Amino acid sequence: MIGVLSDTLDPFYNLALEEYLFRKIEDKDVFLLWRNRPSVVVGCYQNISQEVNLLQLKQKGVPVVRRMSGGGTVYHDLGNINYSLMRDREKCLDYGRFLSVILSALQSLGIQAEQDKISDLCIRKKKISGSAQKVSGNRVLHHGTLLYDAELSLLSEICTAHKSKDISSKASVSAISEVTNIKKEWEKTMEKPPSTEEFMELLFRQLLGRDGEHLVLGEEEHKEIEELAEEKYRSWEWTFGKSPAFHFHKETQYKDYPLIIDYHVQKGMIENFAMHSPLLDEKKARDLFQGKRYKLSLFEENVEKVLGQQSTREKEALLSLLL
Repeated sequence: MIGVLSDTLDPFYNLALEEYLFRKIEDKDVFLLWRNRPSVVVGCYQNISQEVNLLQLKQKGVPVVRRMSGGGTVYHDLGNINYSLMRDREKCLDYGRFLSVILSALQSLGIQAEQDKISDLCIRKKKISGSAQKVSGNRVLHHGTLLYDAELSLLSEICTAHKSKDISSKASVSAISEVTNIKKEWEKTMEKPPSTEEFMELLFRQLLGRDGEHLVLGEEEHKEIEELAEEKYRSWEWTFGKSPAFHFHKETQYKDYPLIIDYHVQKGMIENFAMHSPLLDEKKARDLFQGKRYKLSLFEENVEKVLGQQSTREKEALLSLLL
């Protein structure tokens, strides 16, 4: 088993590192442990706007990253440890084969976790880990989260409390589960559980074992990974251009007058945009949005153009209705 311990908290880099290892090492079992600064990671087949509130994320300074695998949206912070396992393929969607590796390591550290459903781990029926898989040729990437000391209230606020009712789509939708932190459960049996950093080191050594190889990447490898992060994971094309098609429709009030907003997004491009309100220039709005890339900055810029000299509060109110 080859083990890699990421020394960066950059979510874009870490997802690129994971892909790099998955593509480059094809003849050995590999595991990667990593943490991200606060960020939201969405599944490959999900609509970002259906899962999270883009305005809220911007206000909190939380970036959105799209990963290679399917599955649901997850919130990462420094109290969450992410693991990736890469092995030869035996069967598709064989979660137990991978989860048993993580369970064995956790149980060896005294954590009484167990598998729940197909792809989750739990303690006392509360979820501590969700996972997803990506198959490529003869290799399988299995990766998941481990909630050790995460900010669970923020996780709920960002990822589970917001499910847009204005968007219709065939995209995968995240399931909602009751969650807990490993550290909190551990405190019931241990006077002073280790810090997140200490736990990550313990888990790394447990997974590596006596015969494992701790792989440290060189400068050229880091450069290649950073290029992948920049060209793919930080790009609009991957993050929003890959989003499944969806239809947005909202009937509401703006400044006490009826407002109807309707548009489609196909391959990240806005189509059939319509805004109906006696207070707004409908043709101007249509021309500003029609055929443009779906991204928060476009909506911010166009609300400014549509409303002109209106107050910041009124612009923010309209912006919140458009997404």
